[in-house]
Amino acid sequence: MSVILTLIIFSIIVVIHEWGHMRAAIACGVNVEEFAVGMGPKIFGWEKNGRLYSIRLFPLGGFCRMTDETAGDKKGFMDASVWKRIIICVAGPFMNFVLALAVMIVLGMMTSVSTTQIESVRENSPALEAGIQPRDKIISINGKRMHTASDVNYAMFGSDGSTMDIVLKRGGERINVSLTPQYLKDEDRYIMGVVMLSKAPMIDVGFYDREEIKTVPRANLWESVQSGCYDGLFTLRVTAESIVMLFTRDIAVDELSGPIGVTTVVGDTYQTTKKESGTAASIIMLANITALLSANLGIMNLLPIPALDGGRLLVYVVEIIRRKKLPPEKEGMLNLAGFAILMLFAVFVAFNDITRIIK
Repeated sequence: MSVILTLIIFSIIVVIHEWGHMRAAIACGVNVEEFAVGMGPKIFGWEKNGRLYSIRLFPLGGFCRMTDETAGDKKGFMDASVWKRIIICVAGPFMNFVLALAVMIVLGMMTSVSTTQIESVRENSPALEAGIQPRDKIISINGKRMHTASDVNYAMFGSDGSTMDIVLKRGGERINVSLTPQYLKDEDRYIMGVVMLSKAPMIDVGFYDREEIKTVPRANLWESVQSGCYDGLFTLRVTAESIVMLFTRDIAVDELSGPIGVTTVVGDTYQTTKKESGTAASIIMLANITALLSANLGIMNLLPIPALDGGRLLVYVVEIIRRKKLPPEKEGMLNLAGFAILMLFAVFVAFNDITRIIK
């Protein structure tokens, strides 16, 4: 079951990515020869507007094949202007971001809406000493705007115990406070000592029992959509920052997971959530994972590595600066080298995944 679910998730993400490339190519006048769902031998297909749409045997993503060079009335990708080629390259990752944001907005209507309003303050906590009160709303921490409880939790996650400057909204007044987070040795984390208010989802799918949901404030449509947007943007930001932390060695390379590790996480998440909260809740958790992976694919594809969209973008930026195309054979060599590096990296990540499973 884990493998099937993972294949479905990856296929959705990759097909959306390739669909973005196809739509941009068509809009830019570049001929698209085939748009395929899956890989390997073709099971069946149909033609529309001179374009082949096909379903292939192995459910491993898909692809968009464009004409390389202009032939007759069919315009090739390499003969398009550099700006059109850039648009086509960016369209794939852009659609991954759109997918992640769209999924989070839908989930915002079916999951509890986290706010930055404080529900309660713990006894003997830094927040109580700083004068923070229930119903206060956290506006910013150390100059960074807080939109949801996830932003607040992430700010605490990144804390090193230094004093934090917090802007609160109390009634119609803004208040500035400072506090030093408390370190919890058993949990290896810092806290300020507050509980954030969460509202019941607009659409109940079983996270609350019928009696409990009557006592919890329910989010309206605007709050649900707004929360979903903020959660989607939060996912994109955290994903980007995590990749930066990987290069700055704040995150160890052996902590990375590939398809094998993702399959394990997907399976465990599905089974655990289904057992504890039911099928609907497990589907929501899988949708959340889909949004996270889609954001990851979009950002990873924009890295300036040959064979990725980001590598092509780098070549086109150089082309703009030089005002001259890179010879196709040299671009091909760069892509081949990049592909080889990616394959070695994939083997390394797979080894890490297998090692973790064995342990």
